[in-house]
Amino acid sequence: MNLLSAVADGFVEVRAHAGRTVLQTLGVVLGVASVVSSMGLFAGGRAQSMKYYSQSGGVLKVTVWPQDVKTVTATARERASRGLTVDDLEAIKASVPGFDLIEPVMTRDLQIRTATLTRQYEVSGVGPTYGALQELVVDSGRFISQNDVASREAVCVLGANRARDFFGTLDPVGQKIRLGDHLYTVVGRLSYREFYWNKHENWNSLDWMNDFIIVPVTTLQARESGASERKIGALALRLVDRPAAETALPALRRILLRRHGVEDFHVYARYERMQEMDRENQVYDLTFKAVGLISLIVGAIVVANILMASFRERVCEIGVRKAVGAKGWHIAVQFLVESVVVSGIGGALGLTLGVGFVHVIAWLLEQYAVLTPGMIVAAVSCACGVGVISGFIPAIVAARLDPVVALRYE
Repeated sequence: MNLLSAVADGFVEVRAHAGRTVLQTLGVVLGVASVVSSMGLFAGGRAQSMKYYSQSGGVLKVTVWPQDVKTVTATARERASRGLTVDDLEAIKASVPGFDLIEPVMTRDLQIRTATLTRQYEVSGVGPTYGALQELVVDSGRFISQNDVASREAVCVLGANRARDFFGTLDPVGQKIRLGDHLYTVVGRLSYREFYWNKHENWNSLDWMNDFIIVPVTTLQARESGASERKIGALALRLVDRPAAETALPALRRILLRRHGVEDFHVYARYERMQEMDRENQVYDLTFKAVGLISLIVGAIVVANILMASFRERVCEIGVRKAVGAKGWHIAVQFLVESVVVSGIGGALGLTLGVGFVHVIAWLLEQYAVLTPGMIVAAVSCACGVGVISGFIPAIVAARLDPVVALRYE
């Protein structure tokens, strides 16, 4: 007896007892569908988060903002803190390893005047590597350079929305624009960026990039706050890699706390946020997988019980086969193959149902779903595992059957 003939016998048995096969496969179908659907939906949500992060600075981006200290009466240390300053940036560069990019960010609301409009907008003062840190893409012209920062040049870079507001369809590069009381030359225009979390969402999550008006941080500092001003609005940093987060982020918080004497800052690290999201999703993920596992266990019990009933119906047949020379392992393989065939059919149906369920739910919620080869392998493995486990006991019992007893069985 070879494996091919055993598989053929398994399909014959399945076709001969269609009603029994339906009962055997039902639990496997539901279990596999639950596993596939839960993995697909959660993978879709995570993939969208990673896609957004990759287009806006990556998962390694870290931002430090000033934060009000929530106490009724301010202490002397709280009153003495100057908030985030250029000195903090220099101290971090000197004593906190693990960051490859560190940029100061200063913002001011200034009156913007062009030939066609006069309106107040937020202007950001940054350094030359801020574009790389935020994954900004220059459509025409260039970004702020190190020379611009060093010499406090009166140049600016406009986001796509601001370029359209100020100059319409004209290329703004080389044009003059008045920011506050000073005239600036536009040296670059950023590409239009867009990202939507849902398929039919109208809110562009990357529109903040399109609203940028960027100037050298030293220019904004000198012209709007005074050259001696050290205070800045925020710090933008990028980790070297993910393992660096384990030491760099705690060290960053420690040095700022030591310098300020009070926690008047907030460190937002995307890497930590991703870990929090993964922990939150694990609760729901494990719940769905537990439901699928219970369905698979129930399916395995049903398959095993029906195979035992099938064994009792075929005792005499097994006795005859043993009497004419069939080995015990031949009989065991036949039962195992039959169990795997039934579970495989259930797995295929469950996989189809799970894929359909994922796309229906994603369509109803206007979300994205992701199905990977790994999920298909997991579903097939679950089905085959159920087949082997549920068929093991009936196969052993049939293999050990005494042919004399089997031939006398009625």
